[in-house]
Amino acid sequence: MARQFKVIVADDEKLIVNNIARRIEESNGAFRVVSRAGTGTEALEQVRELLPDVVFSDIKMPEMDGIELISRLRKEYPGVCCVIVSGYSDFEYMKAAIQNSAVDYLLKPVNTEELGRLLQRLEAALLAREQQMAPRRESDAASLAESVRVYLQENYDRQVDLSALAESLGVSAPYLSKLFHEQTGTSPMRYLTDLRMSRARKLLADSGLTVREIAVRVGYPDPFHFSRSFKNAVGVSPAQFREQSRGEET
Repeated sequence: MARQFKVIVADDEKLIVNNIARRIEESNGAFRVVSRAGTGTEALEQVRELLPDVVFSDIKMPEMDGIELISRLRKEYPGVCCVIVSGYSDFEYMKAAIQNSAVDYLLKPVNTEELGRLLQRLEAALLAREQQMAPRRESDAASLAESVRVYLQENYDRQVDLSALAESLGVSAPYLSKLFHEQTGTSPMRYLTDLRMSRARKLLADSGLTVREIAVRVGYPDPFHFSRSFKNAVGVSPAQFREQSRGEET
């Protein structure tokens, strides 16, 4: 059976998301749309669950826009190819997409020939990447994933550069992310975030350190970034979590 690549399409307009999904599958049988999302947040959750090969995303969406989505994907899932599909030809949007490693920027309504050429390029690139890494995957995938897991556990309090880590292990960052997910069920950056949040919860509950001090200790030089990440992961702010923890002790 021919290789099929998984695609997620994100757009807050149902008719458009369904139309894009249909045209992708009609243009190239190597791509199968496995899910549709109406918001950037929903798309990110679907990526975590399904680990697609490609994400097509609108720019203007509620909760999380397309630029923020592909920025998050670039950090957490560098192996996922991102394509922006937008009705805006604004240069700043295009620049932001390029800066966040989008492989292309398509304007609505999507030109069928342009979409077909893009899918051909994506198919060739994805197949080449898989062929290049197949021997490594078969021989020592589990060992490589374990090396990454140990490294993250020992360095969660520092700034982690996934590309540099991958290079030191002799693989690409996209491949490392995909392999780690296959072995552990999560991405390296998600695993790192979970480690940091676990340690932060313990420090908030059991120490007198300030939120700023705890942020630094778990790898966040910027306390505002830490607070945002903590609330996204735990559901409450660090201060609220500390208050709740102390309330449970009394």
